[in-house]
Amino acid sequence: MEGSRSDNSAAEASEEIIYTSVKFSPTPPPRAKSAWEKRAPCQWPAVMPGLAIGFGILSISLTIALIWKMSDSHPHCPQQWVAYRGSCYSFSKEKKDWNSSQQSCQAQGAHLLVISDDSEMDLFKSIKTECFWIGLKNSTGSVWIWEDGSILSGTKISSNSPVQHCAVLMKDIFRASSCEHNAPWICEKSLR
Repeated sequence: MEGSRSDNSAAEASEEIIYTSVKFSPTPPPRAKSAWEKRAPCQWPAVMPGLAIGFGILSISLTIALIWKMSDSHPHCPQQWVAYRGSCYSFSKEKKDWNSSQQSCQAQGAHLLVISDDSEMDLFKSIKTECFWIGLKNSTGSVWIWEDGSILSGTKISSNSPVQHCAVLMKDIFRASSCEHNAPWICEKSLR
């Protein structure tokens, strides 16, 4: 009887088999490995600290170079010169004639003062001294021309003699003067 029982159990177990179906997607064709994938997996973590240190040193070096370059690239005036609105000004203490004053400015890479607008004139109105040579001359007898070639317009220059062909800045006005008169002068040059 025992033999029939085990036959029945085997028959019952075979009836309870469950079927499942599995679908496999098609396998993609093999691709070539890149150089990156061919590296041994342990090499990459060992390279990271070296790359991080190298990048840090490079960043610090570039920052220092940039700061140094910026500090050198800021325009500045020579010692004893005054900076104002993109120009440097030098006020002489000695006195010379107009031509010698002009040559002194040129020897310093500058020119006698050329006042280009009202705000620049406002700076010089505050100077309370006798007079300074400026880069304004009248060689034709009628037109006053600045050293940069521009013509003085809208301003009358006081003159009391036909030999006064050079201009001085006296307090806050232009005055004609003989070019041989000795006076201090103002040189001007661009910031660099």
